[in-house]
Amino acid sequence: MKTKVWVFTALAMFAAVVATATELPKMDVVKVEANTALLAYHSVTKAPLTVSVTNLGGEVLFYKETEDCEEFEQLLNLSELGNGEFCVSVNYGTKSINRKINVKNQEIEVCEAINAYEPFVEMDGSKMSLSYLNTSLKPVYVNVYQDGNLINCVNLGRDLSVQAILDLSNLEPGEYEVAVKDSVKSHRFKASL
Repeated sequence: MKTKVWVFTALAMFAAVVATATELPKMDVVKVEANTALLAYHSVTKAPLTVSVTNLGGEVLFYKETEDCEEFEQLLNLSELGNGEFCVSVNYGTKSINRKINVKNQEIEVCEAINAYEPFVEMDGSKMSLSYLNTSLKPVYVNVYQDGNLINCVNLGRDLSVQAILDLSNLEPGEYEVAVKDSVKSHRFKASL
């Protein structure tokens, strides 16, 4: 009987240690004044951060990179955004935490935080390899832009694990921007052909 109690106690302690060791970072967006909101990020582990605010088209409206940190705060001027839906994102390593915000007449509505993995993209000549863990199970698209103009759009489906090799050899040599777009945000990469 003592052995069973000891085993259950050890398992409970192990579960508690694992639960606290895997705590996910937290990110809030809180209205401070009519035109201002505070973005606050906290994590138990240090990591370099990439913080961005984008509109639905994926246009970057705010961007900042940091060194290793556990906490980050930034005042966001909403009067510059205007009315619409935006995505506030904090990337830490291969993961991100995202919140959609709706701005209407200087009022903001902050949606639930969504944790996601960042896609892996690698260019080999004119072939682009893409790997993405699609935890939202929503459609994933790849858009290719040159000088801000959409050149090509590919629907990769809504599977949990998205794997694709795209052949870009039909494009003219030059600089391109590739956007992997999911239900939350547009992940952007540069490509040279």
